[in-house]
Amino acid sequence: MPDRCRAVFAILAVVLVGALLPAVAASGATRYGTKVVVSLKFPAYHGSLQSSKKSCVAGRTVKVYRKKTGAAKVLGIDVTDSMGKWSVPVGKRLTSGEYWVQATAHGSCKAGKSKTLTID
Repeated sequence: MPDRCRAVFAILAVVLVGALLPAVAASGATRYGTKVVVSLKFPAYHGSLQSSKKSCVAGRTVKVYRKKTGAAKVLGIDVTDSMGKWSVPVGKRLTSGEYWVQATAHGSCKAGKSKTLTID
């Protein structure tokens, strides 16, 4: 193989490795779990997010869902405060059905879902 071809292959190899390194590094990025804690006390669903990474608790969107029959319905949405606390007023709309709260994924923070609470 001529020296010129070797030089071209060497340059291509360096470019290829340089292009792949960020993708490989990103695939091994740490993802932090999110635990959704919920309490049902009228007139609101409220609770907090917990995570081993402090930045995973503030500014996260949480949604309260209800499923009676068919598809789940969003009853309300809130954004957590700096301590991970959230509250969604539901008033007297709590009828029989299954209720749960989900926090959306954000950056390196995984999504989280509360236990399902059943009201008969």
